[in-house]
Amino acid sequence: MRNLFLWLWQLPQNLLGLIAIGLLSAYKPTFDSNPAIWTHYKTFFSSVSLGDYIIVNGYSFDERTVLHEKGHQRQSRLLGWLYLPLIGLLSVVGNLIFRLEYIQDRFNYYKLPWEAWADRLGGSKR
Repeated sequence: MRNLFLWLWQLPQNLLGLIAIGLLSAYKPTFDSNPAIWTHYKTFFSSVSLGDYIIVNGYSFDERTVLHEKGHQRQSRLLGWLYLPLIGLLSVVGNLIFRLEYIQDRFNYYKLPWEAWADRLGGSKR
């Protein structure tokens, strides 16, 4: 019953995670269901945590990335329906902005408050 409540608490991001995995399943991702569904493939532009589902880019698959995404997963569990507007939207916008070379050279994406929090929650050291 607790798992059902937690899944519903994170309903918007869980649905997005299932949709993303479904849309990208043609690329033959691999799955590991412990503790979440991990999807690894080289066609996704970045790594993302959507509720119970973590999608990791095959090129950036390392322990630090996985721990960071687990931190976002913990944020999702804490914030529930507020995760997407408070963390997800800020992460996406920040990620897109930090892909600009001028910005990349001057700022550290992982020092943004919501990203640093994800690192702390997941135990990722930067």
